[in-house]
Amino acid sequence: METARENIEVFFKNLPEDCVCPICAQALREPYQLGCGHHYCKICLETCQESAPCSVCHQPILHGECKHDKKKHREIQELSVFCSHEKLGCKWEGCLTDLEEHVASCEFEANRCENCGRKIPRVDFLKHVSECEKERVKCEFCEKNVRRQEAERHLKTCSKVLISCPFQCGLVDRTREEIELHRPSCPNVDNVCPFIQFGCNFAGDKESVQKHLSDEPIRHIIYLCDQVADLKMSHEAIFDDLTSFSTRQVRLLEMANTCNQMFGAQLTWRIDNMMQRQNDAKSGTATTILSTPFMSSRNGYKMVSSACLFGDGTSRGKNLSLYVALMRGEYDGMQEWPFSKTVKITLLDQNPVATDRVNITYKIDPRMLKGGEKFLSRPRGERNAFFGAQTFCSLSLIDNYIKEDAMFIRVEVERSENAENIFRKREKTEFSSTPIQTTRNSEEFSEV
Repeated sequence: METARENIEVFFKNLPEDCVCPICAQALREPYQLGCGHHYCKICLETCQESAPCSVCHQPILHGECKHDKKKHREIQELSVFCSHEKLGCKWEGCLTDLEEHVASCEFEANRCENCGRKIPRVDFLKHVSECEKERVKCEFCEKNVRRQEAERHLKTCSKVLISCPFQCGLVDRTREEIELHRPSCPNVDNVCPFIQFGCNFAGDKESVQKHLSDEPIRHIIYLCDQVADLKMSHEAIFDDLTSFSTRQVRLLEMANTCNQMFGAQLTWRIDNMMQRQNDAKSGTATTILSTPFMSSRNGYKMVSSACLFGDGTSRGKNLSLYVALMRGEYDGMQEWPFSKTVKITLLDQNPVATDRVNITYKIDPRMLKGGEKFLSRPRGERNAFFGAQTFCSLSLIDNYIKEDAMFIRVEVERSENAENIFRKREKTEFSSTPIQTTRNSEEFSEV
């Protein structure tokens, strides 16, 4: 069993030198023994190119000679460690193989407070949540949710709090919004200090009010300063709320993007300026255009699509040609080679009436490609040769798929063994009422 890389193992003693990866300087994860006898982590080994020198003895690394060392893996997993949270007070001790299970239930593991964003040890989390100043509480009068630390200040402005007329006219136990409507017409409006809304309770005739204002300017300035301080704190609370909202928004967008990468079409390519691009393709100025690189799935194959808008090879001037190619990616070491996933390329109809759309689809089964190694093997250069549909569709049809000088192409790559069933299910949903659905299988390729 492997421990997660984010957990910092605290070993009882210094790690044996032969248990340390010379690349990442950590305890070996899934140790692989090189032909020279030294050990690398599996992930670290995958970053090394064929015939690169060993970091210890400088002999060339031949991947065919490297093998998973299960004995070394067991040796490392049986090493004694402290808990990753030992410095926070956890007294657990055990084998490395049990560390991950312990950390999952360790009372010193930190949980993030949704109110203030701080990471709090699990043992103190419930107490913190009940006392967190940024926790939201419901106002008993207006039922709005306000921060605990703002609750008292909120009552000073809450429109539903019951108060009396500040001009002492006898109107009592009315909501603040009722009193605000009453104030302009109150018979005592001229007989109280104008700073009454800030806390001054002086009342009298007009002459005494004027004398009061002249005699106590400092007192009234202090009232104003208190209000400015309250406004400053309210502003800071609003800023914190906006910051927290922005952080959560970014997190949600990241999650949505991850879901789209895992479950949505891997590429939806919008090709703008179609008229100009078609003219460039006809004249030979730019016969091929490339999409932005995309991933087949999260941590999957890196790929790119290309389009020859005036055709390619023997199809030039006759058909639209669409291709895909494998690019060298950072997760190539985790993939199966040669590439064998079904690829589906679709030219999307932009008809505003969804039931009348007629998409054109081309499916590529890599196993049917001739000379597939140059297309499907693990890329050694920037990318492999392109493969796909040299005769995707007749050029006479393209204008039907261009709206506002733009065309859309969708590329989907099989994610599992039942991808065909997924494709069929989606086709039934998307095209159940379309008059025509063009689907073809691949036997074509290109070295664009």
